[in-house]
Amino acid sequence: MKVITKLAELKAKCGDITNEEIAEFTGIDERELTDLEKGEARAIELATLAKLCAFFQCYPNDLLAIEREELDLFASQPPSAEELSKAAEIINKAFARAEAMPPRPAEEIWADFQAVRAKVAAEIAKSESLAPDMERGKTDA
Repeated sequence: MKVITKLAELKAKCGDITNEEIAEFTGIDERELTDLEKGEARAIELATLAKLCAFFQCYPNDLLAIEREELDLFASQPPSAEELSKAAEIINKAFARAEAMPPRPAEEIWADFQAVRAKVAAEIAKSESLAPDMERGKTDA
């Protein structure tokens, strides 16, 4: 399966912002942005993903997608009975765990989510503030 980005869509929603402008704000190399947008990138670093999500104020599933045409590979071979049984077992265990958990108010869940999001933003800011020091270290050597 091939993972692709929806970078062009997100850029269009922001008024056709350029890769140069994104690079300027996030510190991501323009070439990397171009490769991601064209589907030529073979991977994306989690730090890059986090920076793009922070920039566009979105979630990874808003930025990434699975190319559908490759999913047709499974259409000719339906899952075996053993695979279906194993999948059902996994799903049933997950539901049982979820049902056994104490209920939590939505506010608490959102607060936890926002705390994680703030932590990611702080890590991005920290890595960006360290970048100039790392560059100086390269030139001092």
